[in-house]
Amino acid sequence: MRRKVSVWILVLVLFALSTAPVLAFVLPEGFAYVTDVIATAELEVRYYGDNNFIGRKIDGYEAPTAILTEEAAAALKIAADLLEEQGYYIKVFDAYRPQQAVDHFVNWAKDLADQQMKALFYPDVDKSRLFELGYIAEKSGHSRGSTVDLTLVEIATGKEVDMGSGFDFFGTISHHGTELITPEQEANRNILRDAMVAAGFAIYPEEWWHYTLKDEPYPDQYFDFPVDVEADSGRMAVMDEAVIRAIEQARKTMNEDLGGPFGAAVIDADGTVLCVASNTVLGDHDPTAHAEVNAIRLAGQIKGTYDLSGCTIYATGYPCPMCLSAIIWANITEVVYGCRPEDAEEIGFRDDFIYRFIEDGRKDAGVLSIAEYGRDQCLELFREYSELQKVIY
Repeated sequence: MRRKVSVWILVLVLFALSTAPVLAFVLPEGFAYVTDVIATAELEVRYYGDNNFIGRKIDGYEAPTAILTEEAAAALKIAADLLEEQGYYIKVFDAYRPQQAVDHFVNWAKDLADQQMKALFYPDVDKSRLFELGYIAEKSGHSRGSTVDLTLVEIATGKEVDMGSGFDFFGTISHHGTELITPEQEANRNILRDAMVAAGFAIYPEEWWHYTLKDEPYPDQYFDFPVDVEADSGRMAVMDEAVIRAIEQARKTMNEDLGGPFGAAVIDADGTVLCVASNTVLGDHDPTAHAEVNAIRLAGQIKGTYDLSGCTIYATGYPCPMCLSAIIWANITEVVYGCRPEDAEEIGFRDDFIYRFIEDGRKDAGVLSIAEYGRDQCLELFREYSELQKVIY
């Protein structure tokens, strides 16, 4: 399969890898996933995507899942059962919200120039008044883990019930008791309200979708762990093995003066550590003999193919641009790393100038001069290969 990777795509990949979470998440004690407690609950976690009042993914939402305290989840199950008897499932928009997400909201609200989603979520509200009107605050009950935003879905049709306004719409039409909706829409809101109140939740007058457990277990504590999914214990065991073996191999060649403190392991699609390798730049007199490149070469030899699709690579340090490119060409789509770029920089290794060279359009001749020459002759070679219908990789 031919791989077309432009420089700007590579830069985006580098950015995504540098910002993605790399270690497994463990749900804190006292909390539960909504769908583990309520099998019929539907999720539309708005802050995991861009369909929200900010228009982009919110900090702290690392998975499209919903988390509540165990007490709130149990109470919500009571409400869900009451509603199911009436022909409705619940759909959850948001539940536990980390403090970092609240901080994201606060920073956005202070940026008055960013009004990308105004027409959809706050058309009649001046953004400068969001704090004053209570739409944005420094703290949120969601961060205590016992508040949930939800609506109803008809079991028979699978459609959301008409509540008169959408989730997170800033305006009086979203208030309980508003006169801006039809009697049918008000009745729909009351179906949700009555079930939630019966289960022990309190309403929030300004938002028909917002309910907080009255007897919440953490009334004064605000949490900041991410909204994420728990790790598979088997995968963690394999990753632990990869870490140990990569470090051991790197330490061995490092002490033999063959290369730096860099090791890598390729994990096969079946969850086994296929091979480990280390940096041997000094010993091999090869500037490309980085741990990740060596590991990819070894894995290809073991598997008898250039295509390592489905594999994961672990590296003791964040891969340099060359290694990331090799990883992409090997069709590996997951990288897990130990030390961060700043950790390598602290001991004297720096890759920043290469990233800057790429991001600046490869214009700095002080790093590398790039010129085209002999294209016509080389095109003939390319045509020959194409006519032979050989493998495109």
